[in-house]
Amino acid sequence: MMTEKIPEYEEKLCAHCEGLGCNFCDKKGKVLVKKPATKCPHCDGIGCYYCGFTGWKDVKGKYDP
Repeated sequence: MMTEKIPEYEEKLCAHCEGLGCNFCDKKGKVLVKKPATKCPHCDGIGCYYCGFTGWKDVKGKYDP
């Protein structure tokens, strides 16, 4: 039987709206990111297609555990 380790997440400020709330962070101003939180290597935390415009690598998706 395979047991998958459920990743731990931490809350980080959304780079797109700077905490004000937008569609990319579900209007919360923050996103959950896998620990340790790492800025997106494609945009250096500014926000791009690869990070969902949040500025973070490994953002928790809607259907992630």
